[in-house]
Amino acid sequence: MTSIDVIASALEPVTPALSRMSSPDGAVTLMLSDIANASAAASELGPERWEQLIRDHHLLVDQLVSRHDGQVAKWQGDGFLASFNSAHAGLHAAVDLQRTFTAGPSELAIRVGLHSGFVMGNPEQFMGRNVVLAARIAAQAKGGEILVSSSAREYTQSDPSFHFEEHGEFHFKGLLGEHVVYSVPWR
Repeated sequence: MTSIDVIASALEPVTPALSRMSSPDGAVTLMLSDIANASAAASELGPERWEQLIRDHHLLVDQLVSRHDGQVAKWQGDGFLASFNSAHAGLHAAVDLQRTFTAGPSELAIRVGLHSGFVMGNPEQFMGRNVVLAARIAAQAKGGEILVSSSAREYTQSDPSFHFEEHGEFHFKGLLGEHVVYSVPWR
C-alpha cells in the first residue's frame, strides 16, 4: 500500500474553514503526492538518512504549498494531501514541487495527482467522491509525473504556461463512469 492509498483510506480532520479553501464557484483543488518507490529508497538510504530525507521533504512541501496559497491537510509518511482555492495555484505548486525535487544531488522522483471539484466537508474532514477521484488519479502517476483530472484541466487550460497531453481514460474503483486523465509536462 502506498502513501497515497493510506491517505485516501484514512482522511482525518483537516480544517475547520472549508469555505476559505474554495474558489469562487466553491470548487477545491486537491493535490495528492508521494515519493515514487519510497520503500526501495528507504532501504537504500537506511533508517537515519531516510528519516532526515522525510523531514526535509515535509519542510520543502510545506513551504512550496504555502507559497501557492495552499494548505497541507494531511501527512502520511512520504505522502500528503493539500488543498488550494485555485486550480491554477495547485498546478503551479505541482510544477514547482517536481522542479524542486529533481534538482540537486538528492533527486527524488515524486508523483503528483490533482483534481478540482466540490467536496463535502465539516470541521473534521474532507469527504466525497472528489476526494476519492483525486487519490485515484495520483495513484496512476509514475515518478516525475503530474496527472490531472479533466476538471482541473478545464480550470487551467487558459494558462499558456501549462500544456496537457491525454494520459488515458480510466474506470476507477468505487467511482462510476470513465474519467479522462491528462499528463502535464513540466520540464
